[in-house]
Amino acid sequence: MKKLLALAFAFCCFTITTQGQVIEKTQTDTNLTLQYPLIYVANEQAQESMNQLIASYVGRMQNMYYQEKMYQVAMRYEVTYEDEDVLSLWVEQGWYNDQAAHGYYTQQGLVFNKHTGERIPAYNYVKLASNQQLKEFVGSSLLPVYSQNFKNRLLPNQLFGLPDIEIHNDNYILLGNGAIAMLYQPYELSAYAYGVARVLFMPDKIEYINRLNS
Repeated sequence: MKKLLALAFAFCCFTITTQGQVIEKTQTDTNLTLQYPLIYVANEQAQESMNQLIASYVGRMQNMYYQEKMYQVAMRYEVTYEDEDVLSLWVEQGWYNDQAAHGYYTQQGLVFNKHTGERIPAYNYVKLASNQQLKEFVGSSLLPVYSQNFKNRLLPNQLFGLPDIEIHNDNYILLGNGAIAMLYQPYELSAYAYGVARVLFMPDKIEYINRLNS
């Protein structure tokens, strides 16, 4: 807890007056590797809000390693898009308890309003009517699904979680040029081997969905 509080304090006590920047920080121990972003923007309150959320993820990983005694713990991130108004990134958290066949990890997409520090829901970009509508669009391949890092396109018969797919308004990333991707954890939509699956929304599909549901 002291480490987390110290980290949060460091986050909220540094401000800048430029458009903003993201700086990578690293914490390591024998079986611990945490890479996480420090987000600096002109608005101090927005900066504090964003970094406190990041600090909560770092604190969770620290707790898994030092308190829950997990064998291996890791965290990393990637900025997927940034402009003057928004910042999009994913944070990946992984752990291994030394007894399972393999470790497990999740990715959380975060899209921030850089002026307020608030998270922007996917609904602000694409207005899906229901989980059923998303299921139909993915099942018909109107919305393609890719494995992690877009290495492979997944066919509907590879998506065993498709019957229960849900709209992820709170777990998505911006990709630039008007495209977004909703994130689905390993086993949530497809096999572990495909990693965190991405349902891709290209601008033409977003325009169609929004017009259909207007």
